[in-house]
Amino acid sequence: MADIQIVGGCKKCGSDSMTCKYNFFAQGELEIHSWEHKCLDCGYRLTTAYRNDDEDLDFASETVDQCPYCGRQGNK
Repeated sequence: MADIQIVGGCKKCGSDSMTCKYNFFAQGELEIHSWEHKCLDCGYRLTTAYRNDDEDLDFASETVDQCPYCGRQGNK
């Protein structure tokens, strides 16, 4: 289940209806951590995902369970 919190402060329209959504997926050796900031008023959206099988990412050195936009800790 996704961890969604209202964080406010949309950079596009200034609305307080900005959400921060964290998703965690694991199957076998694969792990995916995804983050989304989305304004419920204007639709502005930012997304980032981290996969432990991504060859261009040093997964162990990244803080994948912390939002890259607001810094909050995700709950699995």
